[in-house]
Amino acid sequence: MGNVFQTRTVKVLSILIIIWVVSAVYSYHISSKNGDSKYAYAGSTSKDSNVMSLVWDNFTPKNLKVAARSAIVVDAETGKVLYAKNQDNQQPIASLTKLATALVFLECNPDLNGTVTITSADKQGAGRTKFFTGETITLKDCLHMCLMRSDNVAARALARSTGYSMEKFVYLMNNLAYRLGLEHTQFVEPTGLYAGNMSTASDYVKLARKAFNNPIIGEICAKRNYQFKPLNKNITHTIYNTNRLLFSNHNINGGKTGYISQSGYCLALNAIDDSGKPITAVLLGAPSNSRRYKDADTLMEFAMNN
Repeated sequence: MGNVFQTRTVKVLSILIIIWVVSAVYSYHISSKNGDSKYAYAGSTSKDSNVMSLVWDNFTPKNLKVAARSAIVVDAETGKVLYAKNQDNQQPIASLTKLATALVFLECNPDLNGTVTITSADKQGAGRTKFFTGETITLKDCLHMCLMRSDNVAARALARSTGYSMEKFVYLMNNLAYRLGLEHTQFVEPTGLYAGNMSTASDYVKLARKAFNNPIIGEICAKRNYQFKPLNKNITHTIYNTNRLLFSNHNINGGKTGYISQSGYCLALNAIDDSGKPITAVLLGAPSNSRRYKDADTLMEFAMNN
């Protein structure tokens, strides 16, 4: 009797296992049809082979007057570190987060002539914005608003336009950090409004370099101003880049600003020195807006001459 019972138990378990496997396969195909296969692809576990490696050979600490809590400047062609201060201290990065948002958005291969309509949920708690609820804009214009004006509503709209839930989009942002080997970087949402978006200068200079190397992001971040019209409203939006170093004499060809109270004033910069050498810098936690730019000016002046 015991053997019969054991045999029946094995058969039942076998049937249950078969049902579970079939259900899993079926669910996979259904999710593929619903677009989740795209999510699985975008969430690749393969490391990015084009990540800039930091080179510390013969690095000598420099005594520059930099008030930011942490900073790093690198030769973006060789990865050689030119300057570093508390580069491994993890802290909030504010709207520098939007560089990751833009990269993940573009990895989803969007049609930039496609459109998105601003919702009340996009605007909730997002701070100042030029957008009205119900306004329809192209994704290209939305990306400009996100990167140039650092508009939080635009960042949320871009994430939503991918068709992913916010949870999945944030997963992809963290997956991007994983693929870039950023061990001390984490994202909790796409705007930078929350202090849970954290990184280090040494981590984020790699992501910044990847972002500025992207032809779409690089072009947008180098613009001083931009105009566009919503598709369903008779108004014109004129926006100006929040990075005032674009108006300096340092050959700045890209940048992204960030600020929340917990992060202090942050900045990522891309520049070209007189010899054509690309320079990428990240500074985190400057005590004021004016000091952020004074620090950046000091770092760029040093980098251009070393």
